[in-house]
Amino acid sequence: MLKLIFGFLKVVGTLLLVLVVVVSSYVFIFSGSSHEPINVRAASSYTPIGGPVLVFGGTRGTGLEIVRQLRERGEAVTVAVRATSNTSGLQELGVATVIADALDAGQVQSAVNSGSFAAVVSTLGTTRGEQDKRPDFIGNRNVIDAAKNAGVKRFVFITVIGTGNSYEAAPAPSRRFLKDVIALKSQAEDHLRASGLEYTIIRPGGLGDVPKTGTALLVDDPAAFSFIGRVDLAGLAVAALGDPTTIGKTYNAYDPSRKTMAKMFF
Repeated sequence: MLKLIFGFLKVVGTLLLVLVVVVSSYVFIFSGSSHEPINVRAASSYTPIGGPVLVFGGTRGTGLEIVRQLRERGEAVTVAVRATSNTSGLQELGVATVIADALDAGQVQSAVNSGSFAAVVSTLGTTRGEQDKRPDFIGNRNVIDAAKNAGVKRFVFITVIGTGNSYEAAPAPSRRFLKDVIALKSQAEDHLRASGLEYTIIRPGGLGDVPKTGTALLVDDPAAFSFIGRVDLAGLAVAALGDPTTIGKTYNAYDPSRKTMAKMFF
């Protein structure tokens, strides 16, 4: 009986070891894409926006980094925040704020009407909550409509690889975990394209708060996938905002230095 038990435990242990090896291999070796991007966008000079920029989703993460980099370039920035938002990071940057819940179309319109904005940037999104309480589509739709109604022409939108024609580029686990988010952001992308605004859409892959590499690129290639740091993504967004030739384009954000998930740790 003991021999049978020990034999069983040995088999279980072997299976667990194989599982660990497979998972580790996926995470550190196969988690990226072997596809070499085409239509890589060359770096271009930055053209000042020509007026203040209104940012939605600018209190933390990629949005806050976009605000920081815009301020470093001398741009005037206002961030739309909820009444309960932590704005300490924005205060340190000397950024103005306006109260608006993205899910409230009236508040969003008032926020956009509060200044003569030359451009709007949105990083709105979440992986939590019920669909009708997520800003991924409804909130972004409100921002897009408000910008159009107020006569703002320029719009930069951060979504995610997996939306629209980039669906197959996202790793299978991401497509499963972010299924609802991908669907909602795809709707928002389509709404923006139909709006008549001078848009640029940027789709990042796996995101992380990791050091800057300075090697990230915009590629007009929906099959491209990599991981990317927020600071590098923000740099791409700011550069695109200051480059009129990106208008009407949808790009995947690609960092050749972070092809696999392992590069997000080492």
